[in-house]
Amino acid sequence: MEVKEKPNIGYLHERLKKSNETQKRLADRIGISEGYLSKFFCGKEIAFWMIRKIVQAIDPDNETIIMKNYCLSGVKKKNFAPALEYCYAKKLFDVIHFLINDKNKDDLWAVIYRLILKYRLDVGSVEFRKELNGLQADRIETKILLDILKMYLNYDMGKYELALFQIEKIQEAMQEINDPFLTISFSARLEEVLINIYLKQENNIEKARRSAENLLEDDLSLNLNLQAYYTLGLSYILESYQTSLYYYLKCINILEKHPDRVKELIQNKEEIAILQSLWGEKVEERYQVTLFAKTLASGESLIKFYKHNYYSKYAYLLDGIKENSKEKLLISLCMFTEKKDIFRSNIPKIYLKKLGIMFNLD
Repeated sequence: MEVKEKPNIGYLHERLKKSNETQKRLADRIGISEGYLSKFFCGKEIAFWMIRKIVQAIDPDNETIIMKNYCLSGVKKKNFAPALEYCYAKKLFDVIHFLINDKNKDDLWAVIYRLILKYRLDVGSVEFRKELNGLQADRIETKILLDILKMYLNYDMGKYELALFQIEKIQEAMQEINDPFLTISFSARLEEVLINIYLKQENNIEKARRSAENLLEDDLSLNLNLQAYYTLGLSYILESYQTSLYYYLKCINILEKHPDRVKELIQNKEEIAILQSLWGEKVEERYQVTLFAKTLASGESLIKFYKHNYYSKYAYLLDGIKENSKEKLLISLCMFTEKKDIFRSNIPKIYLKKLGIMFNLD
């Protein structure tokens, strides 16, 4: 449904009245009391997670815009932290700016989020680390957020074991959190990192898939859902052509609805071209979106990509498979390993094993 005016509480109430559902049935379905639902429709503040549940139940297609307008109406202190986390997950940075410069501007959450926005595109900088280390938590929720940000830094620096150690400590501390939405948001932040470590660095496919399913179940943001579908598609690349294709197409179906994400759309289509080439399938024309994908479709040698910073590892891999070349497969193996991509490094290992070179596949 297209919303032409700013949807608010009154809009939601009218939607509910026009439906066949009573307030009691709706409250029961989303797990809150009818009293809380009535308070919400009377304009009184209730917990953030309840508001989101109500919106998702009544008008899920317009969840983001409704929650955005709710946040812009001025959230009270008890919903300040979850509102910031929600807006960050949804990339509503203009709303975050509004919230942290509103009446809660001196709250530590506002201080932390000013730092997040300041270094959002430069999270690995020395300045960000220095300013982050200078902040002191005032309660368990801010301590966990600061610990998550420090964990991100270590992950970005390739310190995966340290990041995993930090995640374990954060998960223990999260048992003290009472806010259901903060629990969901913090968990999603951890899964966002775990999904990559499990698959690429640990080659633990089952754990990676569980993390992906957790992200999809929380359904917190478009970006996290895309990451989950992408990881699932990649995780099946050696196991099942149809399953891998299914999840890559999930990504494409989402990205095609967002004209501002053309680069990601092209990347996912190219991934399908690589998938089809790996499985000996014809590279379909709709996936021939780059010179590399077109060359794959033509069946020509990929030699012109051997020195390319990104494509070289795939060029050596796919030519190595086609030519039964141990040398090219070993080069590809080394390239994936140098990138600390243990999952993809197993692809040339499998073909090298067929050619008589034995490996313990991790």
